[in-house]
Amino acid sequence: MTGRAVRSTVECGRCGGAVRREVGQFVRWGRLGWGVDTDCADCSIISCEEDWGPAPDSVRRVLLAEHGAFTVRPVGPAVSGLALLRVLREDGTRSLAEARRLAGELAGSGLTGTEVEMEFLAGRLRHHGVAAAVGPVGAGPGQASVGR
Repeated sequence: MTGRAVRSTVECGRCGGAVRREVGQFVRWGRLGWGVDTDCADCSIISCEEDWGPAPDSVRRVLLAEHGAFTVRPVGPAVSGLALLRVLREDGTRSLAEARRLAGELAGSGLTGTEVEMEFLAGRLRHHGVAAAVGPVGAGPGQASVGR
């Protein structure tokens, strides 16, 4: 999995024409990122917004509505809490307290988010020697979100 996108058509705020819009999340060069691209064929307005790290809630909502939520959880033998903390802190987006809370949830029922977020986290877990499984939320428990 390198990315997921949702394509839609919305009305152009400038000319009233049809704007093609693509909202997505991706993994590129080992980093999690997101983007929103728009293109109005009538007035030629084009925009591209892209950034690294957790996606804004507006992007996550679109992806979750279209593709559903996914859960990641460690599988196999007992997992070191230190390994989970290391993975959750290595990108620099979480405080130690938040990482501890998420590590507890990850070791228990798992963490939930977009498919790209969960596959990215599972890949980082595997990189640190922690076997991990990802699946649709309906396939098992898991309520916390690591996206924001």
